[in-house]
Amino acid sequence: MYGALHLVTPILRRGTGAPFAGRRAFCLCAAGVLAVFAAFGAAAQDKPEKTFLGQTVTPLAGTYVVTKDLNVRGEPDTNGAKVGSFREGDRVTVVGKAKGSWLAVRADGKDLGFVYSPVLMPLIDAVIDEPLTGKAAITGGSCAYRAVFEGESPIEGQMFNSVDYRAMLECRRDGKSFAFEMPLFVTEGPYNGGVKSVHQIGMDVLELAQEYERVFSTNLLYDAEKGEVRLDTVSVDKYLTVGKTRSMPAKTVSSALAAAITLAVQSWSPAFWSDFAKALRGSGG
Repeated sequence: MYGALHLVTPILRRGTGAPFAGRRAFCLCAAGVLAVFAAFGAAAQDKPEKTFLGQTVTPLAGTYVVTKDLNVRGEPDTNGAKVGSFREGDRVTVVGKAKGSWLAVRADGKDLGFVYSPVLMPLIDAVIDEPLTGKAAITGGSCAYRAVFEGESPIEGQMFNSVDYRAMLECRRDGKSFAFEMPLFVTEGPYNGGVKSVHQIGMDVLELAQEYERVFSTNLLYDAEKGEVRLDTVSVDKYLTVGKTRSMPAKTVSSALAAAITLAVQSWSPAFWSDFAKALRGSGG
C-alpha cells in the first residue's frame, strides 16, 4: 500500500517502512473531543426533536469510535440503569443528542440507550467505491485525474483508519506533458484532536523523493461540518505558489477529494514543475 500517515511522533501504517516527512500531527485530547460535541450540539438544535426510549432527543446521525470503556445507560444520567457497555475501540451508531453531554445509540437495529459523549469520537465514511474523475485548470494548462479506492490502513496508536486511494494524473503545462500516479489518503477520524469534524487529506509525489523519508507531500484539511477543503501545508516550501486559491467548497467526501486534488495541483509552483520534469526524464517517464 502506498505512503504512510504520519504524525509528530512518527506513525507507521501496517506494512510500510520508514515514515514520510511533512505530515501534520494528531492530538487526540479530551478538550478537542468535547469541542466536537459542542459543535454537533449547536447544529442539532436546528432539527426537530423526537422521542427515544421515553426521552426527548434531537436527531443526530453518525458513526463514532469509543475512546474509553463506557457503560450504556437506560436514561441520560450517570445514575440511570446500566443496560449495556462498549469497549475502547468499538464503533457505535448514534441517532440523537439528549440533554447535557449524552447521545442516544442503537445496536443490532434496536434502540439501546445513552452514552456519555466526551468518550466518543466522530468518524466519516470516506470510502468511495466508484472511480472519481475530473479535470483541474492550472497555470499554463490543465490536469485530468482519476482516483480509485485502494483500501483502508490502520494508523498506529489511533482508533481509526486512513482510507487510501491511488490517483492517476495526466497534466499538460506550457506544452509539456506529465503522466504520473500518486498515493492519496483521507482520515476517518478528526484531525488535530477533533476540534470539529476536520479530516486530513494527503498526497505524495513519489518521483520527487530524494530518499524515502523526504517525499514531497501536500496536505489539506476537510472540514465536514463547514463543507470546505483548504490547503494546509507542503513539505517543500519552494514548491508552493503564493497567492493561489487556498480553499474550495465540499459537501461530500467525493467532492472533498476532487477539491483536494484541484487545490494541490493548482498550488504547485513553477519550481515544482521544472524539477518534476527533470525527475520524470531521469526515471524514463
